[in-house]
Amino acid sequence: MTPVSPTLHGINLASSRPLADFGRGFYTTTYLDQAKNWANNRCRNLRNPVVGIFQLPRRVLATVIRFEVDRDLLARLQTLSFVREGPDYWDLVQHCRQGRGDHRSTGNYDVVFGPVSLWPQTLVIKDCDQISFHTPLGLAILPTPTMQRQATSQADPFLH
Repeated sequence: MTPVSPTLHGINLASSRPLADFGRGFYTTTYLDQAKNWANNRCRNLRNPVVGIFQLPRRVLATVIRFEVDRDLLARLQTLSFVREGPDYWDLVQHCRQGRGDHRSTGNYDVVFGPVSLWPQTLVIKDCDQISFHTPLGLAILPTPTMQRQATSQADPFLH
């Protein structure tokens, strides 16, 4: 697959949550079950916003998309990887979860890889990981995604 502009796959960093484990970014995982869980949670949040008591649920289906990232393109980026939790990992998670700004004085890393935290406890979720993209340069290596899984109907909008 040929990498495309981030605007062609619709990823907008400004729409991402700022207080995540590694800060504002586009988060992915290598585990299908984890991706399905994230998609289901996002679908629930979109269907049942806390905007107003009389608001009708939005029509959304949980969907998991897949990116096949070129390792050579990834190697050209500023990346940070945590194989397991430790003091450096928790320092970064705390920094990002408390909204203290960029990862480092020169800006954000393009991509950060590591375990998923159970913040504010200093625990990680077994058999879960996250790869987050934080800059336009990082997003630029993502090719057009393919659909991996999608819920089948509005009656049951969640992945099983």
